[in-house]
Amino acid sequence: MTHDWQALLNLDIKNFIHHHENDDVRELALKKPPHPDWPYPLILDQIKARQKAKTKIPAWLEHEDVTFPASDTLEQASSQATARYKASLFKGKNVIDLTGGAGIDSWAMLENFETATIIDSDQNASRRIEHNMQILNNKTVSVENTTAEDFVASMSQYDLAIIDPQRRNQSRKGVYKLEECSPDILTLLPSIKAKTILVKTSPMLDIDQGIKQLGCVRAVHVIEWNNECKELLFTLTPESQTDEIPITAVKINNEGIPLNSLTFTRQDEQNASLSITEPEKYLYEPGPAFMKAGGYKIMAQHHNATKIHPHTHLYTSSHLINDFPGRSFEIIDTYPAQAKNLPVKKASLAVRNFPQDVKTLKNKLKLKDGDKHYLFACTIKNPQTNEDRRVILHCHRK
Repeated sequence: MTHDWQALLNLDIKNFIHHHENDDVRELALKKPPHPDWPYPLILDQIKARQKAKTKIPAWLEHEDVTFPASDTLEQASSQATARYKASLFKGKNVIDLTGGAGIDSWAMLENFETATIIDSDQNASRRIEHNMQILNNKTVSVENTTAEDFVASMSQYDLAIIDPQRRNQSRKGVYKLEECSPDILTLLPSIKAKTILVKTSPMLDIDQGIKQLGCVRAVHVIEWNNECKELLFTLTPESQTDEIPITAVKINNEGIPLNSLTFTRQDEQNASLSITEPEKYLYEPGPAFMKAGGYKIMAQHHNATKIHPHTHLYTSSHLINDFPGRSFEIIDTYPAQAKNLPVKKASLAVRNFPQDVKTLKNKLKLKDGDKHYLFACTIKNPQTNEDRRVILHCHRK
């Protein structure tokens, strides 16, 4: 039986895809295919997937016979950047990916492993993965068309097992709780035979809840790429879990190399001292992974900055901190949160520890969007009087 995706290897179809790979797919859909027997919806979706791959997995585009999964599947898959970061964390003889998907994580892991086994319950997907891995890797790759549940029932020992459960239910609605994902990782875990297990979850998952539910967690990584928090990674080993679990927030570049990182434990955060000052010359907004990780006091201590309020996660300093993991601003002035006090009518507005949301406050301030001025509506604390004030900080981006 010829699988649908194999039609994409037809020379004429390949040429058509490459010729139109930068075109608007919606406009192409209005035209008739060059040949009536071509699987035109599949071809159009492949063009769409290749357009996404230019950002997400550009290395695969260097191989003309690689075929990409459906564009919406690729949307949910690991990027080249996050896959390579994950691969940098581990080395060993054999790795198994229990939720193959697009195969991007397995491809990256083979940099540091001799062999890989990939599991996918969809026959069409497993054949595609097998085809792609033969092109992309010079190492032994075994692709099994079965479910993770059936495979672990009789699996042998591996150095590393990866599992990235599906986070969309049958109605395509996004889910993030471990018990709602597929396969049910909490049920599956006791049967997985591996020295180390890597669990990838939605960035929406509560880190401490994930640690509690998974058990035997040895480390947590919170990955930021392209200014978004993309993944939570939980590393599990059979040994007993300790209270001192290192949590690493990391911002990576397109090759998965860390640009900024911060590692701490919850105990470190609890024991860290915190200095509060009113806004000084510079203001800092942590990147999304660093906000998600929750090391608010450790971050201030590590970068020799102070916070403007215990519950306002903005930082300040009298000198510019060049390596702060987030956006940096120079403070122009501070105003009461009233329209008559603002000297600008166009600005980018953010709300931090403030009783109104952005939309409501923009209407109140009669403010339009703009990219030159930045306004932060926030609560600050006077450390001498312990008084809280709600203000707007007017800033320019550094």
